[in-house]
Amino acid sequence: MKTGPESRESKGTRGVAVNLSQTVSEFRVNQAQIERQVKKILSGEKKAGQVDVILSGDALLKKLNLEFFGKKMATDVLSFPLEDDLSTNSNYVGEVYISLEQAKRQARDYHATLDEEVLRLVTHGTLHLLGYDHKKAKDARVMKRKEGKYLYARS
Repeated sequence: MKTGPESRESKGTRGVAVNLSQTVSEFRVNQAQIERQVKKILSGEKKAGQVDVILSGDALLKKLNLEFFGKKMATDVLSFPLEDDLSTNSNYVGEVYISLEQAKRQARDYHATLDEEVLRLVTHGTLHLLGYDHKKAKDARVMKRKEGKYLYARS
């Protein structure tokens, strides 16, 4: 998917491709860092394939949140895995949508930079693509550990 003012496609890291699209131009984020993070997670979880990361605004995430989850509000990150059965050898892993407007607000609230918050959100979203969730307390602990591993471990 190539949309908006900035789009990047990155290949490499043993069968991993990251397509990054930014549909809002008022925010500057480190796109190369986002690509490296997605690749690090897929490699660490031994999953090859393509992930699309769409950096957008509240309006798109609000629309998607309503359409797919029945929630009438914007959110920070949404993930859409290709399919529920992640054991297949599909080349396409899925899509991660991030609201840069919400990320900016959260960065301010968490005393972080926009790049740090976007990195946290892309990590969270990518883990959702790989089947991790936080609906149950046990699963939430596993997902939190994975987030920490990929956010704070040396590359």
